[in-house]
Amino acid sequence: MAQVLKDEARLAIIEAAKQEFLEKGYKGASMRSIASKAHMTVGNLYRYYKNKEDINLSIVAPTFKEIDQALKSLTSNDVSMETRMFNLKPDVNQLRNKLDDFADKLVEIYFRHKTEFNILMLHSRLNEEMTQFFAELINLMISESFVLEGLNKDRDILSKAYAESLFSGLQVLFKNGDSDKSVLKVLVKTYLHSYVYMLDTDIRKFVQ
Repeated sequence: MAQVLKDEARLAIIEAAKQEFLEKGYKGASMRSIASKAHMTVGNLYRYYKNKEDINLSIVAPTFKEIDQALKSLTSNDVSMETRMFNLKPDVNQLRNKLDDFADKLVEIYFRHKTEFNILMLHSRLNEEMTQFFAELINLMISESFVLEGLNKDRDILSKAYAESLFSGLQVLFKNGDSDKSVLKVLVKTYLHSYVYMLDTDIRKFVQ
């Protein structure tokens, strides 16, 4: 019976935290408010989770893992957000051919876990880590494709700009995307293909 009550309490905390993160974002959320929504004391809440980051991770971790698996399938298991693995020799044509499958999987994940996906993409601190991951990946693609002598620092800045705009665009698509799954898939595919097109452009002509 005691274990049942603990499981119910933990479930109440998670549901309250989801509401809190969606309403206020990660930075605005508080343990006190989560406890209130879960109808328990703050002290009791800390018996289950050490801080709001701990709660947040428990909510978004499974969705994050699914996105990481989708990314691995895009790159034949050569890239992983979790391990910062970059065993990749970028082939833009090959990546382009796999983008549609990645977009399909990303949208399917979204429709399976809308709340968790939105917390991850829109409010979780993990979105900063995901943006940094894409910046590192794009930097690698640029360095493997083009020789930009004396512009390593500038390449880092360019990669970060690409990654932040890529991630922000995905946020907009999933926040305001069509409720029709097939339409959202088309939007995500179109958006990702546009990025591959940009990365396939010889950027050396702009800096030499």
